[in-house]
Amino acid sequence: MLLERIAIEVINLRKSLLSVFLIFLVTFSIPLNIKAFSYNYVKHELEEDYITPKNSKKKLYQDILMTLLLANLQNAVDNYYKEYLSITPTVAPYDVPILSVDIIGESGTFDFRMKLELHPYVGPHLDVGLDYITVRVNPVDKVKIEKFEHIKSYELPSYYQNIIKKKLP
Repeated sequence: MLLERIAIEVINLRKSLLSVFLIFLVTFSIPLNIKAFSYNYVKHELEEDYITPKNSKKKLYQDILMTLLLANLQNAVDNYYKEYLSITPTVAPYDVPILSVDIIGESGTFDFRMKLELHPYVGPHLDVGLDYITVRVNPVDKVKIEKFEHIKSYELPSYYQNIIKKKLP
């Protein structure tokens, strides 16, 4: 008899809690599809960058493109940072977001301008800066760096201060 009474009380308590929870949801308009909201399935409402699925064709094409451009990107970074650091920062091809791509002229001319974001680093991935680089790709010039913009500098830890020739802007 005592167990039956406890079971009935537990059921009534669950019903009360469920009712309070539903009233809370309706009152405060909390999205019911929490999984979709938390995993950013609604792409047009994203505030952060969309992350390409690991094995997608888009990811594959971007990796190929960055592999082909890497020597030119690294050369531009070398030229900029040689005045400031005694060692050359590295550009990782997997960490080069494409900010924009434009076709120069009409479609089919194979003349493109891309703006890329670089995160050059030294040592165990200690970022030294944030840079934007504008690259022109076409059959005549192949790859030409049109503009290198140093956007932000990051301070290196004390044990890397010895590589600084001159303070970064």
